[in-house]
Amino acid sequence: MNAKHSLSMSRAFLLFAGAVLCAQPLAGQESWSQSRNVAGLASAETSGKTAEAALFGSFSSGDFRTLSQGKTVWTAGAAAKAETHFKDLVLVGNFGFEQEEGSEMMGSMFTKPGYYPVDVLEFTPGRKSKQTYDIAGGLAWTNGSRWIPGINARFQGINYAKRKDLRHTTYRQELELTPSLLFQGDGWRIGASYIFEKTSEFIQAEQIGPAKAESYYAFLDKGMRYGSYQAWDGSGIHLAEPGVDRFPVHEISHGASLQFSLGESLYADVEFLRSQGEVGEKGYTWFRFPSLQLAGQVIYSFEGVGGSQSVRLSGSWSSQQMEETVIEKVTSGGVTTPSILGSNRVFAKKALQLQAVYTIKQANGFALEAGMDYDRDNKLSSTMYPFLDFDRGSHIFLHLDLSLPLTASLTLKAGGLVGGLLDARQNFSENENEKLGVSSRPFQLSSWWNLEQEYDDILRAAVSLALRYDLRRLPLYLEAGCNFTYAFGVTLVPGPYRQCSQLCIGYKF
Repeated sequence: MNAKHSLSMSRAFLLFAGAVLCAQPLAGQESWSQSRNVAGLASAETSGKTAEAALFGSFSSGDFRTLSQGKTVWTAGAAAKAETHFKDLVLVGNFGFEQEEGSEMMGSMFTKPGYYPVDVLEFTPGRKSKQTYDIAGGLAWTNGSRWIPGINARFQGINYAKRKDLRHTTYRQELELTPSLLFQGDGWRIGASYIFEKTSEFIQAEQIGPAKAESYYAFLDKGMRYGSYQAWDGSGIHLAEPGVDRFPVHEISHGASLQFSLGESLYADVEFLRSQGEVGEKGYTWFRFPSLQLAGQVIYSFEGVGGSQSVRLSGSWSSQQMEETVIEKVTSGGVTTPSILGSNRVFAKKALQLQAVYTIKQANGFALEAGMDYDRDNKLSSTMYPFLDFDRGSHIFLHLDLSLPLTASLTLKAGGLVGGLLDARQNFSENENEKLGVSSRPFQLSSWWNLEQEYDDILRAAVSLALRYDLRRLPLYLEAGCNFTYAFGVTLVPGPYRQCSQLCIGYKF
């Protein structure tokens, strides 16, 4: 379980959109497989190997989107995963590659908009391409004792590029390392994991041709779309800072996770993460953003009249703030070095997320999942004293997914989702010290902020339908599906519709 850096609950729709694609789990993916501790798989009384490889593609279109998303998006990729149980060793691993091409894209230059509290926007619609590489692996050693050590490692690399001015190339890397230990008692298990995560990303922008830099503007977002709007090479944007030829961001997280299970019916875990992020390099640290997160889940499984059933309750709480540093450039002997004089808080956020899911599975392949997602976030912008801007909102989403075997080879998958803003969004500004007589206000890119707020908050409904065909003589399957969403009462978002069609060819061996 990793709830770190969850964005808006509008993500629930995106997760739902891909749920019907290649959704067959490998053996051993039960409660412990959802934890940080790979040693939990070694305690299962299983042997042999399960593996699966797939080729997939999708096409998305429609105007229910933010301006950082493409009007049309083509995606193609390949993925493979395997789990092997030896007498004293368990090995797990996966690999994936994905190529994405989007049209009429602008907005965020980051590969995952919203992941960091800082953002950089550009305003020329054009094509963007993105390649994503994933590789992960883990092992657990049973060693004949009650103590089972294990370790997981994961790496992801993303290349993101736009070839129309204002051009930019963005590179992202994610690294995760999780050593773990499990103690297996009589009918119960307890485990612990150390968590190390590092993410880094940098943007390199350029302009080609006779046009002047003033022809292309960019916006540095310092939270809630407050920030600096200038020519892209301006000193307030940091894309072309003297001595630094890129906009770099990195974040390092340390944490711990505890897991516990009782028999085959009860599983629970809890984890804590402390992160420290920075924007800048070579002594030019423009922003710092420390954060804390606490997350946990409880899963109760039981056998009922209709088959095996489970209830999962999970939640997370996070707190983050961002400080902008005051830098003075000191020149001595012809050499200029930066000196940090202090810092000011410009943004803060606290978020709570809760989820409840009920699942039922039968031996004949029938499966049903019903769930509810709730989130509440509080944001504060303080880019210019004494003005403060508060924003608060809650969302709720309900979803239902069904897998129904029609014949021995053909399976129907269907789902639905509905949700949006739970109550009226609260947003207000105030002057913390009117005696100062400050009348000018900080700049907000309000047209983008209002559109993205509507996208997150608006009531929407989504449906999905897919068919999976398993070949009888070969361990090969074909799956095709489509999902469609409609938003009610759109005024700022480009349109109310969005669809995603998907095709997957998989091989199990």
